[in-house]
Amino acid sequence: MGLMDFLGKRSPGLTIEETLTALSKGAVLIDVRTPGEYEAGHAPGARPVDPKSLHADPLDAIHGDDPLAERDAAIVVMCDNGLRSSIAAAELRGRGLLAESVAGGLRAWAKDGNPVLPGPYRRRR
Repeated sequence: MGLMDFLGKRSPGLTIEETLTALSKGAVLIDVRTPGEYEAGHAPGARPVDPKSLHADPLDAIHGDDPLAERDAAIVVMCDNGLRSSIAAAELRGRGLLAESVAGGLRAWAKDGNPVLPGPYRRRR
């Protein structure tokens, strides 16, 4: 099963194994939690994105002015438990983007033994 199969499905979200596979194939991981939640701990490489900024210009909210960004990459959305990320992923799909949420969110990520890093909330420019 390929990346498109994982991200094209309509489900409660990707399993952690599917998430890791998608990320290994170039998907972009975004975190739609609050700055405080993100700073307390996030998945390595997760880009903090304010869900409200996804409404106006999702690609700008995710990639900012990064000239090396692969703007057509699949998007994996994470929150604490999967609820906010599933809403954000559905909105992104509605805008024509390939997006899926992580089932169970960061809690499932950590429970599976994956690292959670504290650190500052860096806004995309």
